[in-house]
Amino acid sequence: MDNKQNKKRKFWDLKTLGKDIFAKFFGFEQGVDITNDVAVLFRRNVVIKNIVFVSNIMYTLILLVLSFSSEAQVADWVISVMAFPITYVINKLLKKLIHLDPEDKTKQSVAMYVAAFYIFFSSVLIYARLYTLEYFETGAYILMYYAVVVISLYQEKKLLSSSFQGLLALLTVIHLIWTYNFHGLVGGQTFMEFLPNFIRLPEFGDILLRTLLFILFYFVLYAIVSMGQYMQEERKKELIKRRQVQTDFSHIVGDLFSVVFSSSYTLMDKRHAYQVQQMSQKLADYYGMNQDQINQLNEYSMVHLQYQEIKHLLNDISSYDEKTYDMLKEQTELGSKIAKRIQLAQKCEDIARAHIEDTANEKFLKEMLVIQPELESQVILLSDLYITMRSHRSYKRPMAHSIVLKQFQGELGNYFDYELKERFLKFHDEFSEMYNNF
Repeated sequence: MDNKQNKKRKFWDLKTLGKDIFAKFFGFEQGVDITNDVAVLFRRNVVIKNIVFVSNIMYTLILLVLSFSSEAQVADWVISVMAFPITYVINKLLKKLIHLDPEDKTKQSVAMYVAAFYIFFSSVLIYARLYTLEYFETGAYILMYYAVVVISLYQEKKLLSSSFQGLLALLTVIHLIWTYNFHGLVGGQTFMEFLPNFIRLPEFGDILLRTLLFILFYFVLYAIVSMGQYMQEERKKELIKRRQVQTDFSHIVGDLFSVVFSSSYTLMDKRHAYQVQQMSQKLADYYGMNQDQINQLNEYSMVHLQYQEIKHLLNDISSYDEKTYDMLKEQTELGSKIAKRIQLAQKCEDIARAHIEDTANEKFLKEMLVIQPELESQVILLSDLYITMRSHRSYKRPMAHSIVLKQFQGELGNYFDYELKERFLKFHDEFSEMYNNF
């Protein structure tokens, strides 16, 4: 079983590694802020450059296959040997041009047009080398379509349109001069004599079909690029709006937390918090909670002491990425827990003060029972209320254990689950000892 799991884990590790490598070299949005047009164009240039490199390797392999054919000549080997260093130099020059200034839009645009021209030009050269070979002509011709597809990856309608016009004109010349040897078909005829005859030839039908298919292919590709460019612009606008709202909201929440913490500094007493935690843990154990519940209760009882971690929420953040959003999510969740814990501590203060000042009534009881009625919160609240009643406050003097016990047997017991209250009353001597010995 372990061997199977290890094999499966290795398989998934290899699969994940493959995805990571592909994303690193060919992922168009890998580590890119899509609201930054120059950064997006730079990343696309890098990816296209990597595709050009792979294409160069493919072209070299095609030439090597040609060289190994039985009819290969010395010139074929010379071209194959020279192809790789030439394509390597071209790729290095393209890389240098792209990285000349990653933040300059003009330079990145120049790199884009140079890359597009090279893809376009290299496919034509490969076709020029292979079109005379029966088994290579079709594959070499497909490279023209491949060049247009690669150029379309820029998601730039203007670039695609310009490339299509140039490639269509060049394809027409290629059809007439290379593919079907237009000069040989003329055979000394005048244009007016040749044209009617040429239209009836199968070569004319094939040229027309190839041209129409290329035009149709371009229209489909142009529609895809238009759709992709539109969606990219909408995503960018939406992300800009969302970030603006996120920034405003983060500052509001940060300021709100600062105000809440500054006004609740009396609830942040560490000694009091540790007392509440220890007594809550003991009470939860007597009540019969499991260890996971007790661990969560211990964490929640002390969470408000972490307020310094979110006191200045996102005030220093100037850029956004995945780590930023993960941090935002983490701090927001922590802030929510701290706010709830402060609410529970404030509930304890309100109950204690209301009973000391004799302002508690039926309406007050109902209002308090709605606030965090969960059992874990009740355990913390009961411990907190006992310690608060025993301690000195600005509105009261410390009370003896016997007096506090009578209050819990009476009105204070109405705020808690009956079984929980009974557990506390049964072991009240131990809680009194815990308070005295802390």
